[in-house]
Amino acid sequence: DSCFSVAGTLLLLLMSNLLLWEKAASVPQCQTEVGGCWEPLVETFNSAIDRVKTLRDVAEKMHLEFMELMILKNPTILRAGTHCHSNATIHPDGIVNTNIKTKKYLKQVIHLMGAWSRPLYHLVIELSVMKNVPESIISKAKSIEENNRELLDDLRSILTKVSNFLLAFPTAQIKEKDPVWDYLPSMKSNDKMNKFVAMFNLSFCLRKDIFYTVRHLRTLKCQITGKDC
Repeated sequence: DSCFSVAGTLLLLLMSNLLLWEKAASVPQCQTEVGGCWEPLVETFNSAIDRVKTLRDVAEKMHLEFMELMILKNPTILRAGTHCHSNATIHPDGIVNTNIKTKKYLKQVIHLMGAWSRPLYHLVIELSVMKNVPESIISKAKSIEENNRELLDDLRSILTKVSNFLLAFPTAQIKEKDPVWDYLPSMKSNDKMNKFVAMFNLSFCLRKDIFYTVRHLRTLKCQITGKDC
């Protein structure tokens, strides 16, 4: 009987150790490191915030150049700033709904900036083939398009990490499509005035969206990582 008792005790110890090993193996490695899983996330947020600040500064300068060039041609171009297609993605004034879930809020910010991917791509193409366009405007457009792509990479990376570690969901997928820019046909047309109207709408609305995106990212960083609140 004593032999069976010892064997039973050893078996229980072995099973307990196996369970502990399995539990330890299921814990993400980052949870055992200094700073936990959120340290890489904080770095990605910092990268995204720095990038959107660069976008804000360059977009502001590009908008001022468009203002100087285009309003002299036709003051009615100003009317193109009355509607922004990205308003459908998030509150146009950058106001945060405190009841919105973190993951949904993050997706809305991704759609906000994703709404500018195609317009910026075509802006660079059109400016590059137009005559007498200042090189300063072309270089700013290229910088904005590149930084926006890299910003979206950062934001999608954050969404994936949040889904995996914070919300215990599988890798996030963004099923909704980005809003379609109404002025894209005008941008690609042969009519110069239509092009100018489209470009002014882009510079005006993009500048506004980037300004509020800085606030959105700081709010999300606080909500998700607890840093810089």
